[in-house]
Amino acid sequence: MIKHLKSLGFTNRLALILVLLLIGMVTGGFYLAVRSIEASFTGALYCYTVIATPLGTALSVVLAKVVDKNKAENTDNGKGVKFAAAEARNFIEDYDVESPPI
Repeated sequence: MIKHLKSLGFTNRLALILVLLLIGMVTGGFYLAVRSIEASFTGALYCYTVIATPLGTALSVVLAKVVDKNKAENTDNGKGVKFAAAEARNFIEDYDVESPPI
């Protein structure tokens, strides 16, 4: 799992962190709501709403832009940029010349 995360690009790692942050916000809101119900609190949770709403909106916009970037990266003349680059190299991966032979 760690090896896979290291192989991801910066924007994909950023997107994963933002998704985890959104999950944390939803979980925190649920926990706050449950605790408020247990305490018989009937008022609004402004303290959470004022922070969570703009932050959730901003994170959603950034995640949408990451998806747009990935979509643009992988589309070119119907094949996809990464596929076209691999095809140009005859699907041979580039290896470090200083690595030991397998």
